[in-house]
Amino acid sequence: MKSATVLNYETRPCKFAERRMLLASIARIMGVLKLKYQYIGFGGLSFTDFKLFHKELHIKEMYSIEAKYEPLKLEFNKPYSCINILHGQSSEQLSSIDLSKPSIIWLDYDNTLSMTVFTDIELVLREIPHGSIIIMSCNRELKNGNTPYTNDEFKELYGSLVPYNIVDNCCADINTCNTIKSMIEGLCHRIIKERNLIGDKLTFFPLYNIKYAEHRGAKMFTYGGIVLNTDCNKEGLNIDGFEFISTIQPYEINIPNLTYREASYLNQILDIEEREKDLTDKKILTLAEIEKYKRIYRFLPHFYDVRL
Repeated sequence: MKSATVLNYETRPCKFAERRMLLASIARIMGVLKLKYQYIGFGGLSFTDFKLFHKELHIKEMYSIEAKYEPLKLEFNKPYSCINILHGQSSEQLSSIDLSKPSIIWLDYDNTLSMTVFTDIELVLREIPHGSIIIMSCNRELKNGNTPYTNDEFKELYGSLVPYNIVDNCCADINTCNTIKSMIEGLCHRIIKERNLIGDKLTFFPLYNIKYAEHRGAKMFTYGGIVLNTDCNKEGLNIDGFEFISTIQPYEINIPNLTYREASYLNQILDIEEREKDLTDKKILTLAEIEKYKRIYRFLPHFYDVRL
């Protein structure tokens, strides 16, 4: 049976790790900039990001945009009174929020790339001030049915949003992250440049370029960055120690399937080469599994069976 060699998709460990990575880096940035933030996202019924950011970042002004569920159901399920639920489409509801405040915005779309993504990003980026962080996640597959779009088909769909120097087979799985990244990054830089022409003095600094796929789940991509005043030194944000920040190629969240005992033992011997080698010599773990674990262990979830 394969059940012992795969991850339980229902627990979504890659998504959990990504949340923890974003949280760790945003906390560092908040500690440097000392701004009072509002959080804007798509909470759904679980409000997972909202719970995490409220507890860990102490954000007390929060907006959840949701069109899928009934308003009363959403109100019943929201975990904190400080969450304001805006019922409707993102492109409609984003414009009802005061975006002149420092904001952390995570546009976490369930579906594949669409023009809505670019419309929402433009709406937000034309308003948010210094220190604001904008993040976008979506399914990274770029397909017409089961077949990747050709370059011509893709350009017909997205027009000038597609860079002139896009690679051949830009919608093949190996290229989709870079394709989406180049489109969004180009849009972000263009909008900030246009704002500067009318008096702002801002820059857009890319932060996140992350991909993952849960077992039997969607292939996801996350891109994001921060808006800073031009006189703000981005090198002083205190995030250089995170290897997932500002990567040229997508940083892949790839979690090895270890038992609780294996993970606990690895925690005790990390970077002690002879002890790690002993595990590989005994064929308890492979070198690849150990290296994967060392890259991600700080952000991994712990699941327990709790009776409430």
